[in-house]
Amino acid sequence: MSKVLLIFSKTGKTRFIGHLDLIKTFQRAVKRANLPVAYSEGFNPHQKLGFALPLALGMEGYNEAAELELNCIVDVGDIIEKLNNVLPKGILIHEARLMGSDEKSTAALVSAAYYEMHTQDTNGLADKAQRLIGLGSIVIPKKTKKGIKDTDIRPDILTLEVSGNSLKAVLTAGGQRSLKPELLAGAMNVSFYRYARLNIYKTINGTILPLFGQNGGTNDFQIIGG
Repeated sequence: MSKVLLIFSKTGKTRFIGHLDLIKTFQRAVKRANLPVAYSEGFNPHQKLGFALPLALGMEGYNEAAELELNCIVDVGDIIEKLNNVLPKGILIHEARLMGSDEKSTAALVSAAYYEMHTQDTNGLADKAQRLIGLGSIVIPKKTKKGIKDTDIRPDILTLEVSGNSLKAVLTAGGQRSLKPELLAGAMNVSFYRYARLNIYKTINGTILPLFGQNGGTNDFQIIGG
């Protein structure tokens, strides 16, 4: 048995493929590529395939992660080539590596994500961002496991950076705390027409680091208020 970490992008028209359909797309690709994938046991066996963090419908992703368990060790270069030959245009495997036997799953490590949002209304965008990060608390109605609840999202906004008609933000993500960029947009009262996730992060000993490699993100951002 071996587990392979796949790093891929999902851009263009494939941004309109939802997460469940993305799973099916990868499952079909793994089958068509004739990879020795491992299956779960039970009455309804399925491929041992998982993703670090679901990507919202309509959002592009540039450094996404998937884990694939195989019945034997396969050259990772062959895996990249075989999958890219059968995946639809817009989904591309960039890197792959074998994971260690004691390595935690990427889904368990995720703590933040790096987003880029574009707007046609640049009037006062920088001022709105500056006002927002200057607030001690930002309480908005937010959907939780217990229903809609007034929640302070200020601790979930780690960085904000405005450049022209775009806003880049590092927001909490994963199981502990999570803020969707659409909620940030609502709190700023800004309408964004394009969303992209540039990278995914983990927290190690209090330091936020890229989940994998150095591509598509930043290592040296300053935590707001930190």
